[in-house]
Amino acid sequence: MASAQLSRKEEIWLAGKSKTCCYVATVIPTGRDVWRISRALEAPPWTFLKFFESTTPRRDGFALDGSERRFRVALAKQPSRRRKAPAPCIFLMKTNEGHHRCSLGSLRPMSCQAFPSELSVGGIVGVQALGCTCRGWNLTDVDIDVERDLVETRLRDAAEYAEVVERWNDLVSTEAVARQLDFPSFCEYLLETYDEIDASGGR
Repeated sequence: MASAQLSRKEEIWLAGKSKTCCYVATVIPTGRDVWRISRALEAPPWTFLKFFESTTPRRDGFALDGSERRFRVALAKQPSRRRKAPAPCIFLMKTNEGHHRCSLGSLRPMSCQAFPSELSVGGIVGVQALGCTCRGWNLTDVDIDVERDLVETRLRDAAEYAEVVERWNDLVSTEAVARQLDFPSFCEYLLETYDEIDASGGR
């Protein structure tokens, strides 16, 4: 079976050795990213995610009790003995040749797949490679149409996730009085909700 043809951006990214963005960046996946990775790897989300309290109001901020506190998810980091250096993403691996690779491949969160592209007002594609010191990215490195599709998918997934989180927070507001909810409960809710969306023919 022939492998999918790589885009110019992917070829450039794969050719790079260090992948510093996979060390310094905090990758915030959407619920659809979490569902896709979890179902494909047959791994519970809490085995590859961490959650942290959000200091500012966010549409993807989920509750775990009846308070005003809200939390967000991020891909976990690997244990590291290098205290002064950032830890790598849990899915980053190093080959025998010393090159870093993402073990997720096409399962990567949409924020990773779209990086470093963004859409400005008016739908114009630009590159903004904050945190990446591997390369000075520019528009000649990317296919504009491909990048626009990736960023638009990321934005749609984020909007969908915000709605899913809103429904969870509504549930928590009624249930938190009776019991304390935990992070695995939220993860199970995500999987079940996206299973239903997928079964109904949604994205």
